[in-house]
Amino acid sequence: MRSRRGFTLIELLVVIAIIAVLIALLLPAVQSAREAARRAQCINNLKQLALSAMNFESSNSTLPPGYGPVPIIGSVGGRATPVAQTLSFMEQSSTYGAFNFQHSMNIFGAGTVNDTAQRQIVSAFVCPSDPSIAKLNAGAGTELGYTNYFASTGASSAQELGSTFGFQEANSGRAGAFTINSLNRSAAQFLDPPANTQLNPEYRKVTGVRISEITDGTSNTSLFSETKRGIATANLASDLPIASLLNVYIISGDFSPAEKQIPPLSCATFPGTRIRYRGQQYYRSLPQNNYYSHTIPPNYGKWDCGTDSFVESHNAARSYHSGGVNISFCDGSVKFIKDTVNILSWQALGSRAGGEVISADSY
Repeated sequence: MRSRRGFTLIELLVVIAIIAVLIALLLPAVQSAREAARRAQCINNLKQLALSAMNFESSNSTLPPGYGPVPIIGSVGGRATPVAQTLSFMEQSSTYGAFNFQHSMNIFGAGTVNDTAQRQIVSAFVCPSDPSIAKLNAGAGTELGYTNYFASTGASSAQELGSTFGFQEANSGRAGAFTINSLNRSAAQFLDPPANTQLNPEYRKVTGVRISEITDGTSNTSLFSETKRGIATANLASDLPIASLLNVYIISGDFSPAEKQIPPLSCATFPGTRIRYRGQQYYRSLPQNNYYSHTIPPNYGKWDCGTDSFVESHNAARSYHSGGVNISFCDGSVKFIKDTVNILSWQALGSRAGGEVISADSY
């Protein structure tokens, strides 16, 4: 009889085992390469944002203000974010033109004036390492545009400088690139009462930060950071677990001067009210929604926390990249800052005129 040639069962199993080992070795390398590409794209997005802010400054002599124009229609609190104000300098003129900043950004949904613009997903505003595609539903099928990039309020939880109100930061040395220098609350809203059709240009007027005000140096002052956005779809309690670090918890009353630099203990005890949609409305200047501070380290292990005045919040820079976060600076550069950065160096990178001396090896 002629003998048959072929593989034995043992040989076949050995070959399968070798192939499995090779796949196991190759898969992490492929995943690592993909993450490296995603991280590079994230860096590019932040660079685009920084350069668009610089182009805004070239055209307007200031950086984009921390608050956009005052709306005539709706709540005066619904003002545009710095991110939204950069749209026309990021080859997104059509989206920018679809906004009517005379209408409050707090008004959204089908049939509203800014609905088209508010729905947009701008690719340069999204970090590809973020696995979520969840959109906040504003009703009637309206899903809102989101962002992974927040504007800096410097080394303070407060968005505004001043000493008149408890929610303001009195120490100008802690102000960031998008901290509000002044907000005129004494001027009348309209020039033609009772018709009230002509907005007073001095009413709650905000002026952006000039480059000359960044005395710490443009290469040492942050502009934007990446963050992890919320995953709420209906803004219901069930959208997000209570313990998730994507929550921003809200406490009653203003932070004290010391608490503007260090979150109070009450922020770490599930105080109750929470914002579940951080980053899920890229255009709306709610501090818990579109701003971060240098008061807590990158990828902070506790919860972000704001106050019910909704003009101050301790929001951490957060990322899906291992070991740290990408930050863009006022000179257009982007740097990777480690989670282990010294907190004093981190605060110094946030302030625009704190007078700190920062060594490159400290971060």
